[in-house]
Amino acid sequence: MPFMDLIKKAIFEDEPVAQQSAKPPASPEVTRPHDMPPPYVAMGARDNQFYTRLAKQTDLSAIPELAKIEAFAAPLASVITDKSMRYKAALATAQAQSGLTKDAVLKGFDALQNVLNSSANTFNKQTDEVSGTEVDAKIAQISELNEAIQQKQKEIADLQQQVKSMQSQAEVSRSKLQEAKSNFAAALERRRAEILQQRKEFETIFG
Repeated sequence: MPFMDLIKKAIFEDEPVAQQSAKPPASPEVTRPHDMPPPYVAMGARDNQFYTRLAKQTDLSAIPELAKIEAFAAPLASVITDKSMRYKAALATAQAQSGLTKDAVLKGFDALQNVLNSSANTFNKQTDEVSGTEVDAKIAQISELNEAIQQKQKEIADLQQQVKSMQSQAEVSRSKLQEAKSNFAAALERRRAEILQQRKEFETIFG
């Protein structure tokens, strides 16, 4: 599997699951008010699969208390345009009907932060495992190859030294051979001259 796919898998699988949403009162439908600002999206994050996944994991509907306040606030969107007033009214209604409190709503956001922390821990753990199986393995292979290269370079250096030594020996042998040829030629001419001289002496003797 390609390296980046392994990294993506580290967060896309075994994702932390927020606590199950408790069903809000039956009448209001959980919809996001029209004037609510969109979730904060950092520059370039729209194409970031990690961000998309994290946003999905931490949707407000994943937390019962946040789902409740949204459910109570949604029907008021067309009646109370001011967001602050609308959510205060929604909280008052939710508190009267289901006992929802401001602290419970705020703790709901703490729960979302915990989901993010859990996702971060899972991601870091699994990317460390990927590093151990992929990156470290490649580094080990590189180290082995470098050692093999060094060994081959040493072998090449040894062979080159042998070649130089043999070349030196060949030069010595060539020099000795040339010297032997020269000595032989000198001895040959000397002996040839001696034999010719002896022949002349015998010619003189025999008249």
